[in-house]
Formats: sequence, C-alpha cells, structure tokens
Amino acid sequence: MAGASDEHSTAKLLALLGGIASLLSILAWLGVSNAAELKDLLADAPPASASPTPNAPPSTVHAPGGSGTGGGSAHTSGAEPSTPAPDPTEEAFKAISTGDCLAVYDTGNGGSASIDWSVDAPPDPVSCAAEQAQVKVTATDTACPTGQDKSYWSHRSATTGDTTKLCLTRIYHYGHCLLGRQAGDAITFGFMTAVDCRRKTVPAPYNQIMHITGVYRAPAGANANNCLRAAGDQTRYWAVLVDDGAVLLCTTIYQGG
Repeated sequence: MAGASDEHSTAKLLALLGGIASLLSILAWLGVSNAAELKDLLADAPPASASPTPNAPPSTVHAPGGSGTGGGSAHTSGAEPSTPAPDPTEEAFKAISTGDCLAVYDTGNGGSASIDWSVDAPPDPVSCAAEQAQVKVTATDTACPTGQDKSYWSHRSATTGDTTKLCLTRIYHYGHCLLGRQAGDAITFGFMTAVDCRRKTVPAPYNQIMHITGVYRAPAGANANNCLRAAGDQTRYWAVLVDDGAVLLCTTIYQGG
C-alpha cells in the first residue's frame, strides 16, 4: 500500500509541475517576467462589460425646442429687447412741416461763423403774419437753398441716429432790430439774428444794432435811396436785397427812442 501511495503523490507533483510550466510559458508569451508585472497586467485589463463598440457613431444632443432630428436651432430665454426712450427734441423737429413759421432766431452768440438758435428745439408754429414769426420753413430733410437770409437747423438724435433738418428763410418786420458789424462805412448784417433794439451790449464780433425801417418789394435797381421815407430825409440808411432779390431791406443804426 505504501508503494501505491508514493506513486500517487509523485503523479500529483508531476502534474503540478507541468501546470506551473504551462503557466510560465503563457506569462513569457505575454511578456510578464515576475509577479508584480502580472499584478499590473491584471489591474489594467478592462472589464468585459465595459468594452467599447468599435466605430460607434457619436451621440447627438439636441437643445430644448429643437426638432430632435438634427439641424434644430437652440433657443435661449431672456427679456425682450427694450424700446429706446423717445427723443423729445427729435419729435419736436419731426412735428414741423414745410410752410410753418417759427419764433426762432440766431442770438449772435455763435459769432458770424455759426448760428446759435434761441431755443434748443422747435416750438409750436405761429402765424406767418404774426410779429413773433422770425423764420419760415421752406423744406425739410433735404439740401437747403443758400443765401444771406437763408439757413438751416438740424438735429441728430442720439437715440435713433436719425438726422432731421429744417430749411429756413428769415422773416423781417418793420421796427424790429438785427445785429450788424461795422467796419468803416460798411456794415455787414447778421441776417438770421434778432435782438432787442434797446439792448446795451452785443455779442462779438457784432458792434451795432440795426433798426429795420422798411421791408419793401424791391424796384428795379433798388438801393439805399429807395429807403428815404420823406422828402429831404437826411437819415443814413444801409440797404440790402433779400428773398432772392425780391425784397429791399432798409436799416439804420439804432439811435434809441
């Protein structure tokens, strides 16, 4: 019996040695030479259930509100665009029409090179026959005619970016005054200006207040002699043609009274 037991043990040992030899052959084929490398190899092997699918197409995520079939647009929520605050000055300009007359004039504070309007925005129109009427609107939002008694008034809105333009012609009234600049015997008029005849000082470069003594339909060859108001009138007049030569404007230096 002892001999049989020894043979059985020897067979087990040989089988174990054969298994170890086979395992070492497999490890050598895998490039593993020690237990530490075997442990690392086992740790790096991914679970069978986590194996990726080769060449799987990327998944598509659609934004809420999209069609879900690709090409849908994403929408974001937010407040509606705010409406710009109205521009009262622009509204005042746009309320004026061709043919309106305004109680507006050049103060003269801008000098002879620029116009300083008496108000910041057009007031309500007045009757063109009224003494308050100082300018007449001849056109809007267009190229304005030029002339010594013509000008324009424009406003560019910071709110809308639009520019509104008024073309203006000066209205002259008997007894009113405007500014002048005297150099020797010649006087240059501030045609768009108006001033209180009794004002004590005037803005530079003006140095005279000119009193309007007549606004006449201009005869042929009109000049200062047509401004005489009576026989033997010794008053010194300065005259100029306005309204494209149709009107003779007669003035004298204001003397008070």
